[in-house]
Amino acid sequence: MPAHADRFEILRTRTPKAIAGDGFRLASVLAPIQERQDGDHLVLTLRADDLSSHSGQVAFPGGSVDPGDDGAVATALRETREEIGVDPGHVRILGRLDQVMAGYNFLVTPFVGLIPHPYEFRPDPRETAAVFSVPVAALLKQDALTLDSRLSRRSEPIYHFQYQEWDIWGATARMVKQLLELVYGYEPRGARPS
Repeated sequence: MPAHADRFEILRTRTPKAIAGDGFRLASVLAPIQERQDGDHLVLTLRADDLSSHSGQVAFPGGSVDPGDDGAVATALRETREEIGVDPGHVRILGRLDQVMAGYNFLVTPFVGLIPHPYEFRPDPRETAAVFSVPVAALLKQDALTLDSRLSRRSEPIYHFQYQEWDIWGATARMVKQLLELVYGYEPRGARPS
């Protein structure tokens, strides 16, 4: 895994795929990366159990676009501040991933950003049950990715990345997989069925 900032160049230069259509609930997320001595780490959350959508699931911080947001990136930064207490001024946006569909008819625009390490997260317990980080090196291991034997409602594969007790699956796993492929040269060799 390269240890220099050039690995993120692809996020600045590529044109992310957009999903066309009407009737979607628009949302944005931030995929926060922390550069550490032992390699890059992704920061993820466990959503609170009593939320109306995606409760109890592992996710990147983010949520629905508000009318007052100045674009999709502003939504991702606002939601990240609200959910885990990261000041938008502490985030360096590196680029965007492809839009993804998520349950409840959400169209999600994912942004990738660097945040400092260490960082004192301040999770809002109404939205976030836990904040944790996953070493990118652990996600790059071939046995970290599994494929659900079922397909999603939209006939998409359902991926799972397993790290310790955390099951990263669904739309979040699709975003993680694309990030790993683009930035870290990840080449899954046929995910094993779960």
